[in-house]
Amino acid sequence: MMAQGIFVALLVSIAWIIVQNALMHWRPAENRFSAMLTGYVLSLPFVWITYRFLPARDAGIESPLLGLFHAYFFHLLVFLCYGECFYHVERSVTLRLLVELLGHNSLQAIQSRYNVEGMIRERLEVLRDRGFVEPVDDSWRLRSKGAVLARVTVILSRLSGVALQHERIVPSN
Repeated sequence: MMAQGIFVALLVSIAWIIVQNALMHWRPAENRFSAMLTGYVLSLPFVWITYRFLPARDAGIESPLLGLFHAYFFHLLVFLCYGECFYHVERSVTLRLLVELLGHNSLQAIQSRYNVEGMIRERLEVLRDRGFVEPVDDSWRLRSKGAVLARVTVILSRLSGVALQHERIVPSN
């Protein structure tokens, strides 16, 4: 039953991820996390339907409810993993650079496609709109919400042993 539950979770998760990506290419959502969460919630009944109507393998002594538990639990784990990948791959500068290197191999070609000053300005405007920062004269200041998030990020990074972005930069010799 556990194997059947995992199989059902994979089947439903793969179907949901394919539909999610197709819809995002067809009509991108403004809030991608909300769209992803909505898709996951809408996929939940399909876990039960698929589990219920999929021919049962050798049940042995395990309860069918245990298999259904495994189906929902593994589906949740796939959602969390996909969420991490979907949310970070979409915004990862490093992965975006790797994709850019598929088509261009010179630094000048890549730099010509990106306006770093414009990207920083746009990101600051998003942070301002969401209440994390505010402009003060010619600089930016963290609001309480932004300061809390920054402190939590530093604390969690230190606790987990993950270096912050500026700490990962290797100086060139």
